[in-house]
Amino acid sequence: MTHPIACDLLVDGIGRLYTCHRPGDEKGPRRGPDALSDVGLVEDAAVAAYQGEIVAVGPQDEVHRAVRLLPGGAYLDAGGRAVVPGFVDPHTHAVFGRSRPEEFGRRLVGESYQSIAASGGGIRASVRDFRRRDRRELVTLTRGRLREALRSGTTTIEVKSGYGLELEAELKALRVLRDLSGESGLPRIVPTCLAAHEFPDEYRDRRDAYVDLVCETILPQAVAEGLAERVDVFCEPGVYTVEQARRVLSRGMELGLDACIHADELEGGGGSELAAELGAASADHLGAIAPEGIEALAAAPTVGVLLPGTIFSLGLDRFAPARTMIEAGVAVALATDFNPGSNYCSSIPLTMAIACTRMHLHPHETLVMATIQAAWALRRPDSVGSLRVGKRCDLLVLRTETIDELVQHMGADEIETVVQDGRIVAD
Repeated sequence: MTHPIACDLLVDGIGRLYTCHRPGDEKGPRRGPDALSDVGLVEDAAVAAYQGEIVAVGPQDEVHRAVRLLPGGAYLDAGGRAVVPGFVDPHTHAVFGRSRPEEFGRRLVGESYQSIAASGGGIRASVRDFRRRDRRELVTLTRGRLREALRSGTTTIEVKSGYGLELEAELKALRVLRDLSGESGLPRIVPTCLAAHEFPDEYRDRRDAYVDLVCETILPQAVAEGLAERVDVFCEPGVYTVEQARRVLSRGMELGLDACIHADELEGGGGSELAAELGAASADHLGAIAPEGIEALAAAPTVGVLLPGTIFSLGLDRFAPARTMIEAGVAVALATDFNPGSNYCSSIPLTMAIACTRMHLHPHETLVMATIQAAWALRRPDSVGSLRVGKRCDLLVLRTETIDELVQHMGADEIETVVQDGRIVAD
C-alpha cells in the first residue's frame, strides 16, 4: 500500500489549472504555434507542495488521494478560480534612482527617443542621477519596485545594472541586487551585468577604451565578487557595434556568464545574428529584426525575448513581428523591460495584454511566453516557469476563471494570491 505524500501546502478547488507543462519542455524552449499555445490545462485541479517544491499536481481527486496535509500546513481554497504559474520576467532595469517622466511628455509631442538621448537624456540622464545615489537609498527604492512586481504576479525576475557605466557605480548596482536577493516578499532575482548599456559621457570620444574597461576590469570584478550571472550589451546603431558587442559578450562568456543582448530594438543592426552565432541565452527587443535575424534565431538555441510594452510606451507602431517569428520556428518569450524611461511598467499582465492586441497573440500564447519560455530565456526551466512535480511551487490564484479574462481586463488587479516557494507571499 502506498503511503500518502506529506505536504505543507495544499491549493484546492482550482477550476482551471494552467500548468504550462508540456512533455519535451525539458529538452528546449518551445517552437511553433501549436507548442506555444499548449497551456497544459487541467480542470477541477489541486496542487500540493512540501518545503517549497511541488509534490503533486493534477485532478483534485487524484491529488487528494496522493497527499496528506501536515498539521499546521497551509490550505488555500481557490474557490473555482484559475491558477497559473508565477510569472518569469527575463528583462528589467529595476535598479535606478528616479524615473524620467519629463521625457514621456517630450515624446508625446513628437520628439524621438533618439533625439532625447542625443541631447543628454535617456540612459545618460539616469546615469548622472544614479551615480549620486547612496547604496542604501537604492536598496530601498529597488525593494519597493520589486514588491510591486511580485504583487503583479512576477515570482522570478531578471534585473540589470547599466546606469552606473563605471566600475564602482556598476558594482554598486549589482551589490544592491545581492543585498535584496533572498529577501522575503520579493521575487527571486537573476542579476545581469549591463555595464555596456551606453557609453558614459567621459568616454564618448574613446568608445573602444570603454569597451576595454568593461572587458578587462568591470566584468572580471563582478565575477570575482559573485555579483552577476549574465552579461548583456546594447547592440544598436549609434550605441555598440556588432564587433564591440561580440567583445563584451565573448569576454563575459569566458568568465562563466550567460550571454544576452539588446538587439535590433529601433533599427536592425545584426544583433540577432550575433546572439545566434554565440549561442546566447536570449536576444531581446527585436522590434526591427531583419529576415536574416529571424532565420538565424530559428536555427539557434537562443530565445527571442519580446518587449511590447516599450514600443507601446514610446508611442511607436512597429512591434516585433511575433507571428512571423513563431511561424519561422523562433523560440519566443515575453518581458516587461521595466525601466525609468522608455517603459515604466513592471506588470506582466499588462505586457501580455499589449502583446495580444498589438502583436496579434492569443492569451494562451502570451501565458506560455511569460512562464516556461521566459524560464528558458533565463536558463531556469528545471526550477520555474511551469507547475509540475519537482519544480518550485510558484503559482498565482487569479480572481478570474480563465487566463483570457486576466488579459482582457487591462490594467486591473486580477491576481488574488501569490505563492512563491510554497509560501503565500501576497494575498
